[in-house]
Amino acid sequence: MKIGIISPSNPSKGLFRDAECLVWALEKGSKDEVEVFYADNLRKIERTELSSNHQGNPPKNNHITFEKWVNGLDVVVMLEVINPIVLNLENERTRVVYIPNLEWAIIDSANPDVDEWIAYLKSLQDRITVIAKTKKISGVLTKNKISNSLIEWSIPDKIITPRFSISRMLRNLFSKKKTVLMNAGMGGWKSRRGVDIMIQAIRKISQNCDYHFILKTIKPWEDYELGEKPEKLELIEGFLDRSEMNSLVESVDIVVYPSRFEGFGLSLLETLHRGTPVMCTNGWPMNELQTIDDERLKIRSTKESSLRLATSYEPSSNSIVSNLEHLSNKNLNRIFSQKKVIAGLKERQELFVLQICSLFGE
Repeated sequence: MKIGIISPSNPSKGLFRDAECLVWALEKGSKDEVEVFYADNLRKIERTELSSNHQGNPPKNNHITFEKWVNGLDVVVMLEVINPIVLNLENERTRVVYIPNLEWAIIDSANPDVDEWIAYLKSLQDRITVIAKTKKISGVLTKNKISNSLIEWSIPDKIITPRFSISRMLRNLFSKKKTVLMNAGMGGWKSRRGVDIMIQAIRKISQNCDYHFILKTIKPWEDYELGEKPEKLELIEGFLDRSEMNSLVESVDIVVYPSRFEGFGLSLLETLHRGTPVMCTNGWPMNELQTIDDERLKIRSTKESSLRLATSYEPSSNSIVSNLEHLSNKNLNRIFSQKKVIAGLKERQELFVLQICSLFGE
């Protein structure tokens, strides 16, 4: 069987990572042939377009047009974007799989009507298979009478083996200072990563709480327009490769995700795989990934609103401050041990591979 996945060419995009997850699962669990078509703009792919170069490496299929590529597949996968051209090009034997993110539940940017998206998807249900990444997403789709298969998403990252950390032990013995990381990426559409919320919290936190804060951001600090950088804040700007990001995450005591909304929360799951505890917005899908049920790891929101078929939250900076102040004199490695952080992740990863391969093998 020949399976094709349409992916953005930019490796900083979450959908690029989603394509990596699918390729990994399929190659790990089956003998199917898997190809990725890299496009600069998923919403504007032309029939004659060639697969884009990414990270300096030409894809295997860059010598054929998009039209020829689609028509040579047994299964084609669309991530987030329902691309009508795919449905027009598919031959009779090609299955179409669609994996939506609910905050992008629109046909295209010029037509942001959610009801039309729902009606359009219903009209295609005899032609496509819809995959939901979490139980809540599946529930929303089902409520809107959109048939879907629930596959709780996972990632290729190796799950850390719980181990004794000498560096963390020494830091706990000789320094009260704890390191808090926020991984902001590009900041996100509608400031979804909540960098402004985190900066508010840093400015409010008591001087008696000895924290060192790190903001990892691809987007430059000046572009956030948040004024002068807080004294306690260290900036790490630019793109880091996977190994560099893993090393950074493993070096800190806790990672904070004050997200307003997420399509899924891949970077949050990546952090958990490294055995580092996460404090995140207490709303879906963020809290669906959390592995430790502790109020000090939940960021309350001051309000909620609809964002297409998803929910947008307004995380409370005061909640972050309260949580961090309650944790300031605690040994985080003890109360949020690596064993607790990674609980259930191995089973989730194995089930993900099994379900993906089973679905595509139907």
